[in-house]
Amino acid sequence: MKHSVVSGFSRSRASSRKGASRRDEAGWVYVRIGGEPYERGYQHGSLLANEIRDALRVLRHLIRQDTGLSFEWFAKNAMAMFHPILEGNYDGKLRDQFGTEILDELRGIEAGANATRSRGETKVTLEELIGWNAYPELLCQWFPAVLSGQVKAPIPPDRPLPSALHVTRRFHHFHLSCSSFVAVGSWTKDGAIVAAHTTWQRFANGDAYNVVLDITPARGQRILMQSAPGYVHSNTDFWQTGAGLVITETSLNVSGFDPTGLPEFVRARRAAQFGRSITSWCELFRVGNNGGYVNTWLLADAKRKEVAAYELTLHHEELQPVLNDGAYSACNIPLSVSIRQLESSGPAGYDNVLMSAGRRVRFEHLLGELRGSLDADAARRILADHTDMYLGTVMPTSRTICGHIDNDNGAVGSQGNGPYYPFGSLDSKVTTGALVKQGRFEGRWGRACGLPLEVNRFLQEHPQYEWLRGYMRDRPTQPFVTFPQSE
Repeated sequence: MKHSVVSGFSRSRASSRKGASRRDEAGWVYVRIGGEPYERGYQHGSLLANEIRDALRVLRHLIRQDTGLSFEWFAKNAMAMFHPILEGNYDGKLRDQFGTEILDELRGIEAGANATRSRGETKVTLEELIGWNAYPELLCQWFPAVLSGQVKAPIPPDRPLPSALHVTRRFHHFHLSCSSFVAVGSWTKDGAIVAAHTTWQRFANGDAYNVVLDITPARGQRILMQSAPGYVHSNTDFWQTGAGLVITETSLNVSGFDPTGLPEFVRARRAAQFGRSITSWCELFRVGNNGGYVNTWLLADAKRKEVAAYELTLHHEELQPVLNDGAYSACNIPLSVSIRQLESSGPAGYDNVLMSAGRRVRFEHLLGELRGSLDADAARRILADHTDMYLGTVMPTSRTICGHIDNDNGAVGSQGNGPYYPFGSLDSKVTTGALVKQGRFEGRWGRACGLPLEVNRFLQEHPQYEWLRGYMRDRPTQPFVTFPQSE
């Protein structure tokens, strides 16, 4: 176990703050930061400098492979679009000045990451950090809008872009992503909330999402979240707040983007930092809606013992009923019929068990069978489930709650860019009413089921993905860890 503490800073604006620390355990990197925006950003950048550089190194390679364009081009456009919006606090509409607060935190990360930079190490820039934080909405909504001609890129590329009609494949970064549920009342063992989430992502992307950020900001409430080095938001998403809120999501294949709105990563962070209830979180999140990174958000309020589901696209908003006795599950199918039928960019697979319907139906079966006994242990078992509803057998595939696209030969339908694509469950996060009260949650890094992945063996068996060598890490079997652990 490694443990380090930041005790001072090189800039007068960032006074020293005892308690900023890093702990590496079971594949996770737990980082505790706090204070004013620049101060906590500097702590973040100092403690995760190497990880920030490596995440950007991998991102450059992947975006080039995914789009044929450079990450630098995406970052320049993110800077051109979002920096003025944040600097001006969304044209003065953010009376809490949260736009400049996040910019100051990002500048702190930039300074902290560069403070001990040795000769030969690349300099981390604010432009890169904004592009990295905006990565999901840039690739999921902004870039398709540029290709379709709905949005004009502020910085044109150095080569002509194809029209959307000529883009015949989805980008590598976006597939079926994440499985999650929330429950409360008669559905759980003690009547309190239970929430669980496993992130699905390409392993090369996902290797960076092993950071647990524990932030005590000068304003607002404490945030405990899974994140990535250099991020000011979660993105996976798994948040837990001092107000007793638990926030998870599964992404949706929905188009539409407004470049004059607030970036999604800022809206999500602001809602988590200041939201005091499910409804107030939704009210904060919709401010400045730009249509970026659309999700089914599963929300739980441990204090009020309530759960809900919320979806917000550029043109439509729907909050499912807030329940004090019930459960919601999510697997990348819009819960809103209107969004599902009118706004999804591709088939949602609601009835197709070759697609996400397999997980939808399995969630319904499991939650029904376990009603009244749902607790942390049951949640871990649900996220690790390998029942394929299409095959009618227990086998880890692209259709199971614990996703294993890398184990799927594609014989009955490919759920990726091809058979055995290295993509699937990255982790398992579980929390309960009792854990939220303690300000803690449980997490396993690797797969939700714990099955390992060895990169050399995988690439020997599937040499078509040799282009990912050097950009993927081994994923050994890891135990569950509770964050934060007692010192």
